[in-house]
Amino acid sequence: MMIIITGTPGTGKTSVTGKLQEKMKAEYISINSLLDDYDLNLGTDEVRGYKIVDTEKMIPIVDKIRENTEEDLIIFEGHLAQDYPNADTVIVLRCNPEILKARLNTRDWTDEKIAENVSAEILGVCTSESYETYGDNVQEIETDSMGIEELSDEIIKIIRNEAIYPLGQIDYLEEYFQML
Repeated sequence: MMIIITGTPGTGKTSVTGKLQEKMKAEYISINSLLDDYDLNLGTDEVRGYKIVDTEKMIPIVDKIRENTEEDLIIFEGHLAQDYPNADTVIVLRCNPEILKARLNTRDWTDEKIAENVSAEILGVCTSESYETYGDNVQEIETDSMGIEELSDEIIKIIRNEAIYPLGQIDYLEEYFQML
């Protein structure tokens, strides 16, 4: 089984994956590690300051890791992980835009980059992109009211089919439209 954990930067992907590593036996793949280990960086978007990931080159690399692992569970984490088309389930981490903005303000990012990510969260871009590929195999969890321990427990419940967080329950657009 392969699970993707994705979401806007700052929603808790890396933190919760670290906690899951303590709790579950699985193969863990980080898109950031792939970027460095397999030279997937196509350069930097000069306007936004983002590394441009070669997602076409990423897919066969993840397929190969998947084929060669002995683990029954693979967790693939990262902002663009939903671009990998062969997972079983996608979990999108969501965060209240005001809380997300405060988290992103602690990073050494430009105001434009922070605003773009907050806007993406308000619009549900990661959820939409995940749904385009995975349809109803996408679940989304609001992370701002949970600590990492509780969030990791809820993700484990999803993996074990003990909990469902269906799409459409989280909608920031009406309340935070003015932040766009």
